[in-house]
Amino acid sequence: MDYVKEYDRWLSLNIMKNELLKLSEKEKEECFYKELTFGTGGIRAIMGPGPNRLNIYTIRKNTEGYARYVESNNANHQGVVIAYDNRLNSKEFALESAKVLATHGIRVYLFDSLRPTPELSFAVRYLKAFGGIVITASHNPPEYNGYKIYDHHGCQCVPRDTDTIIKYIQGVEDLLSISIDETKSINIEYIGAKVDEAYYKKLLEVQEWPQLNKSIKIVYSPLHGTGYIPVSTMLNQLGYHLYKVEEQCYPDPFFSKTKSPNPENKKAFEKSIELAKEVDADLIIATDPDCDRLGIVVKHNGSYEYLTGNQTGAILLEYLLSQKKEKGTLPNDGIVFNSIVTSDLGKKVCEKYGVEVESTLTGFKFIGDKIREYKGKKTFLFGYEESYGYMIKDFTRDKDGVQSSILVAEVCEYYKQCGKTLIDVLNDIYDEHGYVEDIQESETLPGIEGQKRMESIVNQFRYEDIKEIEGRKVIAKEDYLLSVRNDSNGETILTLPKSNVIKLLLDDESWIVVRPSGNEPKIKYYKNLWRKRK
Repeated sequence: MDYVKEYDRWLSLNIMKNELLKLSEKEKEECFYKELTFGTGGIRAIMGPGPNRLNIYTIRKNTEGYARYVESNNANHQGVVIAYDNRLNSKEFALESAKVLATHGIRVYLFDSLRPTPELSFAVRYLKAFGGIVITASHNPPEYNGYKIYDHHGCQCVPRDTDTIIKYIQGVEDLLSISIDETKSINIEYIGAKVDEAYYKKLLEVQEWPQLNKSIKIVYSPLHGTGYIPVSTMLNQLGYHLYKVEEQCYPDPFFSKTKSPNPENKKAFEKSIELAKEVDADLIIATDPDCDRLGIVVKHNGSYEYLTGNQTGAILLEYLLSQKKEKGTLPNDGIVFNSIVTSDLGKKVCEKYGVEVESTLTGFKFIGDKIREYKGKKTFLFGYEESYGYMIKDFTRDKDGVQSSILVAEVCEYYKQCGKTLIDVLNDIYDEHGYVEDIQESETLPGIEGQKRMESIVNQFRYEDIKEIEGRKVIAKEDYLLSVRNDSNGETILTLPKSNVIKLLLDDESWIVVRPSGNEPKIKYYKNLWRKRK
């Protein structure tokens, strides 16, 4: 795309003129050299003018393409549910999406205020809609927003659907020429309390032991996001002693009272830990802005200790499987889903209880899709990723920070009554299965040059003959883009969908993965290293 010509066209049409005039030459190129690409994870991008930024025009184009997809499935009457988070322009983008769909005569269920992403997933199923749209950029910095599409199962669309949706989006010739018929707004129905009540009722099913007396103190922060009302409502209803980080409870698109809106980042917990020390809390819970991820900090031997997503997942699995076994409700056909970058510690817990584990590509949509595939064939028990996402019950088909909050609180309560902290439980798991160090590192590489650098790094791992890493011998390389595994036995075919991911398997069951993020200008490295306890 000729970025100068396209910039001049926007300027001549007085579209976002004030923003356009503030751009440097480099920024002009970044905003106009290409169009935003709708990928398998939807769109997550910086807001601003131009076809390579998120604005009402790029929102309209993607929704126009999606509307044509809905029409092609004769699903106008089934409708589409739309939810949004606390970010800048989220409400506006949600309304623009609703108007485009309504213009096509498609029924729209639009939430009347911000809601968590997992509730959108639930609402699609509850309302028997054809699909859903959620406007969110999860835990990205404030300048970002995003756009994700869900199928009628309440699962974020997987490649067999997005490949078709993308073709419809690409068929929209000019994003500046999409018309909106305001008279068709009669097709938009606002939803809220009724769906909330149904969702909250289903959330009660997450508990294993509802009758537990509640003694623990919990500090909770929604990090200015959508989790405040549902998480607080449920934990209060269940009788927990809840203390909220009040300055982080109101919706704020700038996340002004937290150093990070990402519960994977220790900085996100600074104010929570201050409050926890004041009230002598047992557990700290933080959810990300769209409340699909959860991070925890626990009190242990007088100090507050962070748990990674992998560690939390292993603890939740140990609790769920042990309690089901004790009650005699652990099914013979039970299955747990995780991703190819999730630590093997949880897998060892499952093996102990005779529970099957299947790994998918990164992205919870693949877990949600596996639940659909195995429905009626195997019994779903738990789904999780290292990136702090968990799902316990499949009334949603996406990771759910509200479900996770309920279960984490119960697990902490149960083990406290057994005289243990969650760190004690984790150490018991290490003693039984071995100590694994799970590490996730990333490098931010923005812009055109960053994209080139990421491609170079991945190709280095893809094409170089790497024999040793950290003193461990490389025994196999799995390339999910080429769908091949190479080891001493030769080349075998990988059956998962194609993805730009390289996994190096080491001789002591350790492994390392490198992949570009699908949502941010980052390259990510995942390490699962078995070590001796320090």
